[in-house]
Amino acid sequence: MTIRNRFIGSIAATALLSAGLLSAAAPATAVSAPAQALNCGSPTLLTGSAGHKGAKVTCTGAAFTASVVCDKQGYQYRHFGNRAVSGGTSTVWCDLGAYVVRVQVEAT
Repeated sequence: MTIRNRFIGSIAATALLSAGLLSAAAPATAVSAPAQALNCGSPTLLTGSAGHKGAKVTCTGAAFTASVVCDKQGYQYRHFGNRAVSGGTSTVWCDLGAYVVRVQVEAT
């Protein structure tokens, strides 16, 4: 993905957030999606059987992959979920002991 597309995606996500169209349960802060024809619902935060934190997102309009920015003791990193087709769900998990900082969606 080019820097221009990432920039456009960031602007689109900021506009949606400013309009109040996207919301996320704490501590996840936002879903950002590229300016393509993706229509995504709010992310659902998950807790796995071992205490892992994660998120799932369902989108329509194009194939997509969700990712999360995780924080573990002040160190932030990114994990990617499965690629899903339009109407599907992409699920992604942080490492044990980390929590979800941000959920992102990218058309793939």
